[in-house]
Amino acid sequence: MQVRRTAGGDVYDRIKTDILTLSRKPGSEIRINDIAEDMGISRSPVRDALMRLADESLVDIIPQRGCWVSLIDLGRVEEERFLRHSLEKSVIGLFIDLAKDSDIAKLLYFVSLQKEALKENDGISFFTYDDEMHQSIFQSADRGRIWQLIARETGHYRRMRILSFDQPGVLDMNIRQHVELIDALKSKDLSRALEIEGEHLSKISFEANEIIHDNPSFFKKG
Repeated sequence: MQVRRTAGGDVYDRIKTDILTLSRKPGSEIRINDIAEDMGISRSPVRDALMRLADESLVDIIPQRGCWVSLIDLGRVEEERFLRHSLEKSVIGLFIDLAKDSDIAKLLYFVSLQKEALKENDGISFFTYDDEMHQSIFQSADRGRIWQLIARETGHYRRMRILSFDQPGVLDMNIRQHVELIDALKSKDLSRALEIEGEHLSKISFEANEIIHDNPSFFKKG
């Protein structure tokens, strides 16, 4: 039984990563047999993983027909952005109270990795380091489980962010806002940190029209 749980966790992580990084495009079909054969496992853990992903609204399962990566729902994107913003602005205050110099240094380290990824035009690594920087804020504030909730419940927003990285100047702006946020956290300027965090998470709303124009088939109609 333990082997099956491990296999189920592995296939869940793999499919979810593929969806969030757009390796599996919104609307593309997911074939259980292909995944099972590729990973050398039975169909059961693949089905279990897809059920978990369906609960997170990342896949659509139609009985007797098949399974597809869910289209991005703009209404859900906004709800998920609101969720993350609401939780993160509370955690920022805790971070300012609890953070040590080593915590600030860790944030700067992730920004340095983002800069390297930008030079190498590696959008997936850039996205990963972005997430790891914000996760570090939650962990330093002793709220790591809250970040896990955000990671689980914001798949539509996170895919939208990946698409936004193709927009001109977005990656440079992302790094600039991170540096400004870290400066505000280091100086314990809560008001400024919250202002930057709000701008950082809400900018995707201003990029939405361009993103949809460039990727119309990825979005849920209506």
